[in-house]
Amino acid sequence: MSGRDPQAPFTRDEALALWARLVAGWARSLDASGARTLMAGVPNPADAGGSYEGVTRMLWGLGGWLSRLDRPAVLHWRGEAFDLDALTRRALVAGTDPDSPGYWGAAPARGEYDQRTVESGQVAFALWQTRERIWARLGERERQNLIAWLDRFGQRPAAWRNNWALFWTLNHAARKALGAAHDQDVIDSSLDYLEGVYCGDGWYDDGPRRGVNHFDDYNWWVFGAHVLAWAQCDGATQPERRARLLDRARQGQAHFPYFFAADGAYTEYGRSLSYKFARLGAPLWAYRLGAWPHPVGLLRRLVGRHLRWYVDRGALRADGTLRQALTAEGSVAIREGYISTGATYWAMLAFAGLWSLPDDDPFWTAPEEPLPVERGDFTRVFPQPGWVVAGNARTGAVQRFNARSQHYPAKYGKFVYSTIAPFNPGLVDGEPAPDAMLSLTAGQEWGHRTDTLASAVGEPGWLRMRHEQRVGGGTHRIDTTIVVRGDLHLRAHRVTLDPSIRVPIGAVEGAAPLGFPVGALPTIESDPAAGWERAAADGRAVAIARLRGYDGQRRAAAWRGRDGINSVYGQYLMPLLAVDRLESRHDLICLVHLGAADFDITELTSVVADAGWSEDGAFSVTWRDGTAVQVPPL
Repeated sequence: MSGRDPQAPFTRDEALALWARLVAGWARSLDASGARTLMAGVPNPADAGGSYEGVTRMLWGLGGWLSRLDRPAVLHWRGEAFDLDALTRRALVAGTDPDSPGYWGAAPARGEYDQRTVESGQVAFALWQTRERIWARLGERERQNLIAWLDRFGQRPAAWRNNWALFWTLNHAARKALGAAHDQDVIDSSLDYLEGVYCGDGWYDDGPRRGVNHFDDYNWWVFGAHVLAWAQCDGATQPERRARLLDRARQGQAHFPYFFAADGAYTEYGRSLSYKFARLGAPLWAYRLGAWPHPVGLLRRLVGRHLRWYVDRGALRADGTLRQALTAEGSVAIREGYISTGATYWAMLAFAGLWSLPDDDPFWTAPEEPLPVERGDFTRVFPQPGWVVAGNARTGAVQRFNARSQHYPAKYGKFVYSTIAPFNPGLVDGEPAPDAMLSLTAGQEWGHRTDTLASAVGEPGWLRMRHEQRVGGGTHRIDTTIVVRGDLHLRAHRVTLDPSIRVPIGAVEGAAPLGFPVGALPTIESDPAAGWERAAADGRAVAIARLRGYDGQRRAAAWRGRDGINSVYGQYLMPLLAVDRLESRHDLICLVHLGAADFDITELTSVVADAGWSEDGAFSVTWRDGTAVQVPPL
């Protein structure tokens, strides 16, 4: 995709060229059986003998391509020909043949929730998609092996715990659509599970029930995509349920474009981000099924720019395989232990959606329409997940503020996730860096936001949360309020220390990491008297100013001198505020700027006219222009 005009409309030829490059890289990485991949990256147990996930997940794209009978099976890339029909058939047969060295079932199952249950959904769905090309031409023994493998990893568990329920749904629903053995009760029960975790307005809570507050991209990757896959292969058998689930998908997709910057960047947040552009599968399938609530020209622009954002930053290696990191420079700490070298091919959900469309679909030719952030500034409040999302038309950047999700502090604990200042997922000395976080300290011990005890969000763009940090032998409670105003946001913390502790407790607070490419020359500015710190690079800037309760600040630098922990960039700088010793109840208020470098930093501390708590615990801020926001107590 390099060398083309970044503003040029996204075309089918561009999509086809990227797909061919991906297919070529993937096919060259296959082992002799054709059922596993051998590629670079950080391995995990699923890589033993080659990554089966590198093949099972490629089936999303392969199934989409082969699902249309008018599309040729052979694809060409730089003089090489790749027969997708043959590659897919070989993978499905060898991967489910117990006598094959590439057999996906060789290792014993790891309890009811085995990783291969995840894979079984797209294996079954790809079989259904390619039923006329592949399933119809398989021998009886090959069919028996496939169904036996799907059945082995499709046994109903004792309880539905999370989004995994939908892997069982798709496993059995696709088998049913093929006329093969299946369990209708598994389909019905797993879909019934959705009723208990649906929170309204298109959002699902990723747990055994609503209320655990697990919200992230699994709303697109699994709840979104797998419901839409079920609607395609089995939805006609339950029209009322299908209509209800499609309506929820439509509601969820109404929010989707607000999370994207003008250049296609996404407000990266949470776990499993190694899956990259997999989030595009759900909106594309929603469009195909009539559940996309925006103009098709908006979808065309969003898909093209998002794909380009990753490709232009090295998400693909030179050999055409997908990295586990987001970009060529980004930290591999973005991956979790369950992300094998081949797990990244969940990204092929994007091509599952693209290739489900006819080659002459209006998607490919409709005039592109601007993304929400290109149309103007916005602040969107999403009560169910506890997010406030703000877009700035001038910079094209988007910020996601998070009040609710918890655990994994390096990935869920930040106050803000910004396209202009992507977060740090990497650890330093085993601990998250305090970017977009308040961290309590006790000597060399650092606390981090863990359990969120209560939270709320509201108009015109505020968040409030009560959370805890454990440090110095005690558990300390923090009441945090954030008020969003364009590319500025105010943070206020009322810290109540554990009365049982006898060691001094301090605090540091980071604005957000200003990432930049290796070799770039950022600028650092500091004014201890005025109380602000700033770093700028490539027209972007991050700044933080103390308004109340801090007694120190630190010039922007890599946290403890450690580069290489940013999600997108090879280097970063982070300005900090500090408190040497907190009182038993201590109030902290600061102002953060994440935006254009031409912002007049000398005016930062004068933007707020007044801010503080009232006797009833409400928090209010009055901006310099007289606008006031009141945040009620939790």
